[in-house]
Amino acid sequence: MSPIQNVDEALQALFDFTGVRQRGRSSVETMRKAMDLLGNPQERLRVIHITGTSGKTSTSYYVRALLEAAGFRTGMTVSPHIQSLNERVQIGGMPLNEQAFCAYLDRMLDRLTSMRGRMTYFELVICLALWVFAAENVDYAVVEVGIGGTRDATNICFRPDKVAVITPIGLDHTEKLGNTIAEIAAQKAGIVVPGGTVFSARQSEEAMAVITARTREIDATLHVVGPTEGEFHPSYQCVNWALAEAVVAFLGERDGFRLPDDMDRYRRVTPPARYEWFIVDGHRILLDGAHNPQKMAGLVTAVRDEGLGPFPTLATLSTAPRHKLVRTLEVMAPIVSHLIIPEFTLGEPAKAKSSVPAEDLARIAAGAGIPTSIVRDLPTAFGALLADPAPDLLITGSLYLAALVRPWIWSKKAILR
Repeated sequence: MSPIQNVDEALQALFDFTGVRQRGRSSVETMRKAMDLLGNPQERLRVIHITGTSGKTSTSYYVRALLEAAGFRTGMTVSPHIQSLNERVQIGGMPLNEQAFCAYLDRMLDRLTSMRGRMTYFELVICLALWVFAAENVDYAVVEVGIGGTRDATNICFRPDKVAVITPIGLDHTEKLGNTIAEIAAQKAGIVVPGGTVFSARQSEEAMAVITARTREIDATLHVVGPTEGEFHPSYQCVNWALAEAVVAFLGERDGFRLPDDMDRYRRVTPPARYEWFIVDGHRILLDGAHNPQKMAGLVTAVRDEGLGPFPTLATLSTAPRHKLVRTLEVMAPIVSHLIIPEFTLGEPAKAKSSVPAEDLARIAAGAGIPTSIVRDLPTAFGALLADPAPDLLITGSLYLAALVRPWIWSKKAILR
């Protein structure tokens, strides 16, 4: 096979290598076999492992930024990527350059030849990230889970010095994680190692009970970050920042380093498509991939705290259980003056990510009292949003939608606010 030349070829190579998971085989079991073939790079890494329902990526970026500010070289893997595949393997706060990314992937797939057709796309990306982090001798690796924790492909890092982080937990991915907060919390708490350390945002009573019981059972040390019951509940980014600051302060005490004196300036380090503002063609555009009720509630709170909204909005959601779609639109309704609903499909047919059919989402939106129009073609829908005379516009919902639209925003010589 000829060498992989660019990230588009890399993405195709990953798809070609993947297969359908065999019934009864867990992701962690597969990852153990793959890690053995790669020399178990995870055993050479100091890992900060981040799970939760909302805020995982933002917290990961904050932790990474603070560690870099303290003088360390970090590796970070987050998902999904927004504009380019190599965003999933970051070194020193930047996506691994395309040439190096492709070279590492070539070598890794060669080592994993015996696993061809037996791994998922996400498993392969996590293998690549951990292998690259070890090869690049990073000081710390910040690893965001995909879904859940216990059975997640990232749950292959078991060193006792691993720090687990649990961001706010809500009802999401119920078809895989369970139908109750307690069931989901049990999956999230599965990343904590025996005798290890975990930092958790203050959760609901139901989730907190599960996390506390799990940490006691395995003799782990639990630190709870956030307001006590009855106190004013801060914005979601404040919770993410507080978690990151507490984690890095702990690492400083444990590993003997000082945090930077001007930490607050690193609060501006946010991931693409997470409360990201642009100025385009005389409009201010807010781009935020709030794709579940909890994330949407955080967006609504942030918008209202700034005294903004309602906005003309471009939004859709990826295919999901109806109750999740209904609740997300109900939460979103107060900040939407008019909703433009597009459609999209990403990826190969057998593994494609698709939006909810526009008519279905329009019916749900109407039930939530949101005026809507359907513009299926995404470029046309984006143009329709920009044609609105309102000064402030919103693009939200699926992160896949954000990934498709963000390059168009930049193509218009957008200025970050």
